[in-house]
Amino acid sequence: MSRTGWRQPVKIADAVSAALQRLGLESRIRQHDIWRIWPSVVGPQIAQHAQPYSVSQGRLIIHVTDSVWLYHLSMMRHRLVQALNERLTPAEIREMVLRVGEVPVTTVGPSPSQPLSAPTSGVDPARIADIENALATLGDAPFREALRRLWLRASQGAASSAGSPHDRQPQ
Repeated sequence: MSRTGWRQPVKIADAVSAALQRLGLESRIRQHDIWRIWPSVVGPQIAQHAQPYSVSQGRLIIHVTDSVWLYHLSMMRHRLVQALNERLTPAEIREMVLRVGEVPVTTVGPSPSQPLSAPTSGVDPARIADIENALATLGDAPFREALRRLWLRASQGAASSAGSPHDRQPQ
């Protein structure tokens, strides 16, 4: 058996890099680094309300949770493109387009199982558990938290206005 067909061993990283380059996919892979670096470029608060959706031919589409974030990020668009391009080599992003759309819940900040602070004093713990269970299926984190606070506030008001029968004055 002849060994003329055998080649020298190469590192797998070099083989994958060469294959991606040969297939013309190397720049597409680099563009997808955006998903990895996005939270560190924009910070945790923005990352909770805006996420990359797609990249095509230097055009980055960002989905935001609502029109307030759309406006806020549109004012920062050029700085964000510059900051992203500083982290990407070579610079891949020419334009950023913002759209209101579904933003996946990120693990930045408190976890969904540990809700943000909301007033719970005076509310029955069983009622709090019922509220948490009812809200667990909502995907929109900012909406879920706002609804949770509203629901707990309403429960507090109902608990404090009910009082005991002895506290009420007959009318």
